[in-house]
Amino acid sequence: MTQKSDTGLPGRLKNWVVGNPDLAFAILLAVCVYGYFALTNDLFFTHRTSYAIMERFAVLGLVGLALTLCIIAGEIDLSIGSNAALAAVIVVRFTDSLGAPTAALIAIAISSVIGLIQGYFVAYLRIRAIVLTVGTLMLLRGVALFAAEEKTVMLTDFTVPDFISTKMLVYFSPASLLVIGVFVLIALFMNYTRYGREIYAIGGARKEALASGIDLKRPMMIVFTISGFCAGLGGVIIGLRSGTAQALGLQYLLLAGTVAAFIGGVSILGGRGGVIGAAIGTLTVNFLNTGLVFNVTPSFMVQLYLGILLMVVIMFQTGSRVFQSQQRRKQILSDVDRRRESLKVRNPQPVSVPP
Repeated sequence: MTQKSDTGLPGRLKNWVVGNPDLAFAILLAVCVYGYFALTNDLFFTHRTSYAIMERFAVLGLVGLALTLCIIAGEIDLSIGSNAALAAVIVVRFTDSLGAPTAALIAIAISSVIGLIQGYFVAYLRIRAIVLTVGTLMLLRGVALFAAEEKTVMLTDFTVPDFISTKMLVYFSPASLLVIGVFVLIALFMNYTRYGREIYAIGGARKEALASGIDLKRPMMIVFTISGFCAGLGGVIIGLRSGTAQALGLQYLLLAGTVAAFIGGVSILGGRGGVIGAAIGTLTVNFLNTGLVFNVTPSFMVQLYLGILLMVVIMFQTGSRVFQSQQRRKQILSDVDRRRESLKVRNPQPVSVPP
């Protein structure tokens, strides 16, 4: 009699949840947050609100994605908010003279090169990025202040801001569609290329990855270049959308992006997480922020709720790791016992005959 395999939809769903508990919990959390506000506030479950959520996703999603990739690699980029602010200042200041496409390309290129340089130094000097990026965080703020001449820079022509905020397909704009395209491309890169797998390897087991011949410089430079690119694109979008930029602005992006990354299921130990989780975590943060704004919640309470949400996710991840470790230990012991019984059957002990 053969054992029935879990080939049906419930069986496949169960196997997926068991194999991806953090992502499954992130999806459940997002559904619960959205469902709560949709049921308690009539203004939340509308096309206009969904469009506003996707507009926020266009910037916060990029930051959450960048931080997710850095954490997967076992590092973190604390300078991402400063990098985005610098890109916003550059694109706003030079759009009138060079045109929006040229200014945007320059800003994104500068941010990407900054990320590339940071990745090289992290790999070459073998220091933690949390140390290096604290310095670049302050350095880039100073550069942004110099570029902005210590004042708020503004556009005079708002044709581009009007275009990138144009509604398309009810819920989207050119900016949000562009960011969704970036998510898709990076998801394909991370899951189906050798270089993406190397990023997972250096985060999950760096010593083993180095011993197997993986050069730390290449994946580290790639992941920080992507982080710089996402910061630059996010800064360009928010700069062109608002038509203004401040060198000391966008300080909230680091905290909000980190919360989004962890809610999306990325492991603080590195080596686990993904693009889908980053998108779900960003949407969850946007659901919570939008719902609390509709309920006229004070700003300090919004931060409190975000902190509580993050603590819930961390406790779940910790419990999940402990449970998986116990299950793995039980499986190893069970395999050892099964092997011992098999050896006893194959090599029975000789029976001693009394004289």
